[in-house]
Amino acid sequence: MLQTVVGLIAIVFCHASASAAELVIATKDKANAVIVLSPDAGEWEKEGADQLVRCIGLMCGNAPELVNTADAIAQALAGAAPVIVLGQEAIKAKPELEKRIAKVLKKNPYLRTDGIALERDGNRVYVAGNNDPSHYYAVAELLRRWGCRWYIPTEIGECIPDVDRVVVDQLDHVFSSPFEVRGYWISWIGSTDGAKDFRRLNMMGGREGFPSTGHNLGKFVKDLTENARTVPLTDPNTARHIAKQVEDQFAAGEGFSLGMDDGPGYDSDYPPDRELMELQWDKYFMRWSASDAFLELYNNIARLLQYKYPDSTGKIGFLLYVNMTIPPVRDMKAERSLFADFAPIDIDPIHGMDDVQSPPRQEYRDMLYKWAKIFDGRISIYDYDQGMLIWRDIPNPSHQAFRQDVQHYRKAGIMGINTESRNAIATTFLNLHIRGRLMWDPDEDVDALLDEFYPIFYGPAAEPMRIYWSTIYDAWEKTIVTEHEYFVAPAIYTSAVMAVLTEQIAAAEQIINDLRKQGRALSRNEKRYVDRMRFTSYSYGITKGYMDMVHAAATECEYARASEIGVRTVALREEMYQWS
Repeated sequence: MLQTVVGLIAIVFCHASASAAELVIATKDKANAVIVLSPDAGEWEKEGADQLVRCIGLMCGNAPELVNTADAIAQALAGAAPVIVLGQEAIKAKPELEKRIAKVLKKNPYLRTDGIALERDGNRVYVAGNNDPSHYYAVAELLRRWGCRWYIPTEIGECIPDVDRVVVDQLDHVFSSPFEVRGYWISWIGSTDGAKDFRRLNMMGGREGFPSTGHNLGKFVKDLTENARTVPLTDPNTARHIAKQVEDQFAAGEGFSLGMDDGPGYDSDYPPDRELMELQWDKYFMRWSASDAFLELYNNIARLLQYKYPDSTGKIGFLLYVNMTIPPVRDMKAERSLFADFAPIDIDPIHGMDDVQSPPRQEYRDMLYKWAKIFDGRISIYDYDQGMLIWRDIPNPSHQAFRQDVQHYRKAGIMGINTESRNAIATTFLNLHIRGRLMWDPDEDVDALLDEFYPIFYGPAAEPMRIYWSTIYDAWEKTIVTEHEYFVAPAIYTSAVMAVLTEQIAAAEQIINDLRKQGRALSRNEKRYVDRMRFTSYSYGITKGYMDMVHAAATECEYARASEIGVRTVALREEMYQWS
């Protein structure tokens, strides 16, 4: 079954079926190809080469030789055997690749743009990008075309097919992402195990030079006020006071944060601030909007620094957050050194911007376009891979929203997306994988991603798990709930939804248990099916326990029984943590 899936996935450019033109990289008997890597390869380029060798070895049992000395490279390129030429050596051997990539790159990026090329020419397969990280992304794309997937971090989410042969047929692919920033970071002491490889293999990196935007403003105004959230924002003295403290960093071309402090929002008794704040009421944070006043503060700081250091490439980062979420009323432009993370934390996290069931998300769409215009695109979205069910290990899918939103992010011309995650995989599951694919290519077919997922991830239990997860995804997509937190869980995980989940998890567990009872050693992938089913069973048990607890307390008023269910469910969650 899995080999069939691999063939279907890779049929356009790479496949495992017979063809007179096919180039056999490796088989179960031997490795035919040599992988060529520059002696001066960068960090990402080297890691990409190592991943390629490792994955081919896992796929068919024989890993190609990796060569990275001048003599060995020359010998490999002179021969008739298959050669995979990576990164710098690919560009060196075929310079027109660099020109082809350049044609698809984002024009005039603020930071960096990533593009890749994969091309077969006779016995050579060229795999390269326009920079060190992109050399790795090119390898990841080749592995993807061979059916390799990384759905969640660590080994449990790695899906490497078992095949008789690893083959390249026709191959000609050049692509560049429209986004300069594509990534996620892990907050709230979430586990970082496997995160680095997971990011890279899903075409994500880091902030790529985008300045920090974290909560930082308070330390610069502590001499002006006891409460940072009441500092006079438009007072020229405030701008001068802050600029003096950061001018050395700006002069050196560094990036730094002047992001507002966390909390319910900013207020001010300074008359010019009050006049600007009272231009609009922020209905999301139930206070006057600080956007006009705050942007004036940031512009004042930027002008002072840019005037003194006109050639500096320094970047000032901050958040569009709490009562600076709604764009300013006045017609304003952000100074060239200002970069912002747009963090709409209190706006419906469930629906997409085009969903008629969510007026707040349509308002968010309008905010996005206005902020993008104010900054000439110098914003990144600070989004969240989970919204309502924080910390509860209950599935909280968000691809149904992100697949819509990413189209608008591209259209608005913003720099990209940097997601906050807690790496609570029982909650987020495929969110980061699908985000990574859509950040790289907003036109990725999400339905196709999900269709291929079930047999690859669950093997023989694919069909009941397809129904299981589709039921969850449908419940989230069709809900009219727009609230932000856990208390509306019963409106999504209804008794009808839970009945389907109970039936399908039992069917899937039975299939996997039958696999284990066959009395033979399980294959590498079969062992993974067992682990993935156990993980999903924990997730189901926690979901059911939580919903049963809420029902017992809120509907039946049986508080003692609710407490007992809660204790058992917490114990199950701890068991899952210990197992994972």
